[in-house]
Amino acid sequence: MKRILLSLSLLLALAPCLDAQSFSFVNENLDYGIRHNLFPGNIGTMTFRGATAGENYHVDAALKASVAGLYTLDCTYGSTFRQDAGVTPVSATRSQTEKKYWAKGSYTWSAPGKVHMNVTKSSRPPRNQDLNWPGAVRDMLGMIWWLRTLDYSHGTPAVGSNALLLDHDALPVTIASCTKKTIRFNGKQTPVIEVTLSQEGKDALSLTLTDDARRTPLKFAISLSVGTIRGTLR
Repeated sequence: MKRILLSLSLLLALAPCLDAQSFSFVNENLDYGIRHNLFPGNIGTMTFRGATAGENYHVDAALKASVAGLYTLDCTYGSTFRQDAGVTPVSATRSQTEKKYWAKGSYTWSAPGKVHMNVTKSSRPPRNQDLNWPGAVRDMLGMIWWLRTLDYSHGTPAVGSNALLLDHDALPVTIASCTKKTIRFNGKQTPVIEVTLSQEGKDALSLTLTDDARRTPLKFAISLSVGTIRGTLR
């Protein structure tokens, strides 16, 4: 779960995005109920807190989950990126505790694919190094906000070489598909865009965005090694 949850992260578009001035980067508080297809009811929550700060946009997130007292997960994330056409990443942090496992990391970008990583984990020696990847790299939160800025008016956006920032590496991803449709959400018919990311040829993340200027994430689904975790905006 820890690897895929961290994957809720991405990259810079080398394709057309919505103009940064027209995209509604506003102060946001988004709360999600978390479910797993193998367990009944909600198992936790995911929250996003976003705010503008000059030319930058900063997002904090918290993920908490528990399954019958046998499994617990407590994560905090922070991501800062510029409000330009590419939503350029600046820095990110992560702190995670999963049962007896813990990890902390800080990441600083000097260019889209050049990231300095300082990561400590309970199960591995610490790593302090530079990652040079020939493309665009994003963390989890930067990926979600990047997806919100893409131009879906002509179908699936054509993007360049992108990668997810994991603990120690960048994992290539692609946008496998996107579909516009209308769904019933909270008792209302709502136009949405459904986007699916592929990792090594397999679906890794599906994101349902409102088809309007804000592109609010209504739902997400993350494929795990065992089952699927789903989040729904509350």
